[in-house]
Parts: sequence; structure tokens; C-alpha cells
Amino acid sequence: MLTDLKLPVVAALPELLAALEASSRAVLEAPPGAGKTTVVPLALLGAEWRAPQQKILVLEPRQLAVRAAAARLAQLLGEPVGRTVGYR
Repeated sequence: MLTDLKLPVVAALPELLAALEASSRAVLEAPPGAGKTTVVPLALLGAEWRAPQQKILVLEPRQLAVRAAAARLAQLLGEPVGRTVGYR
């Protein structure tokens, strides 16, 4: 599913996931529209090393961006907002 998305961050996913498996921290820098908000959380959701109870937090500066990101992630998962993806 993620490889179908033609966003620049997809190419960086293997390196990012390996870095996060080795350490609990990583910095990802990419321009707006690269897929950081949508692709990376979905990749982390499916990471083999992630425990099911671990949450993935995405910070957005504006409430409108939060709602849009949650709606897009839920759409990609084929679920309503509030099941796997939610926001506060």
C-alpha cells in the first residue's frame, strides 16, 4: 500500500525504519508534501518491532491540518476516524 504512494518520503522509509529499530529516536527532514504526515505513521504502524500498545504521535501546528491528516490516514486504512487513527 505505501509503495503505491508516489511521495518522496517512501524512498527513505527503509533507512528510517532501520534507524528507529536501532534507536528510539530519529530526525526526518523533508519538504512540505513529501509524505511525512501520512506515509511515515502508516509505515510505523506496520513495523514488526513496534509493540501493539505503542502509540504513534504526529504533531501538527494547526487544528485544520490535524483533522485533514487524521481523515487521510483513516481513508488510507479504510476505516473511520477514531478507530486506529484519531486526534485531540
